[in-house]
Amino acid sequence: MPVGHDADRELDASTNRWMTAGAILFLVLVAAFPLYRIVEPTNRAEALSDRMEHLGALGAELFDTQCAQCHGLEGRGGLAPALRSEQFLASATDTQIRQLVAVGIPGSQMSAYASELGGPLTDEQIEAIVVYLRSLEEGAPDLADWRYPLAQEGLTGREIFNMACASCHGVDLQGAEGIPSLGPRSEAAEEPDSRLETRISGGKDQMPAFGGTLTSEQIQLVIQYLRSVQSG
Repeated sequence: MPVGHDADRELDASTNRWMTAGAILFLVLVAAFPLYRIVEPTNRAEALSDRMEHLGALGAELFDTQCAQCHGLEGRGGLAPALRSEQFLASATDTQIRQLVAVGIPGSQMSAYASELGGPLTDEQIEAIVVYLRSLEEGAPDLADWRYPLAQEGLTGREIFNMACASCHGVDLQGAEGIPSLGPRSEAAEEPDSRLETRISGGKDQMPAFGGTLTSEQIQLVIQYLRSVQSG
């Protein structure tokens, strides 16, 4: 048999094998596409959920270190507005919150936090704070005085302390590195009320002056609260 015919048959057989393999691959891809469409949205949703959970946890940490001193623990308010309030979270969009954190409010103590404006936070960190604040929306209290939370009537000494002081001194009054304890057996427990009143009102070292923020009655309520804890 001529050699040329053998070569032609081998070429035809090879071509047929490749065509068969291609047809099988095509059928596999066609069969897999509906499965992909079923599975991929679930994978994307899980990935998004994991990312939001990560951002929320990061945002909580950042809020404690960067924002709580003014806005209070968990955004409940203090020297600055209560962000964990129905009024604020219902009226502010994510874009607006992001802008407020990044750029700040000119003419106020709310400075710009974006790194490109000299602040300490990256875009991702700002986004994390936005995610954290949005997570507080469910169950956020109705606060008519959310812009001036310390102006609410009927606040107890403990509530005032938690709003204005706990972000630094701790809700347990144990203080932190460079921040004195105010609990039992602390130096503050040995000081007279007048000394505490002067320190709260006028501030000292890194402690801001609260005389322009708290009324004299509120300062006395805080001192009474401290004494109750210090005495056990």
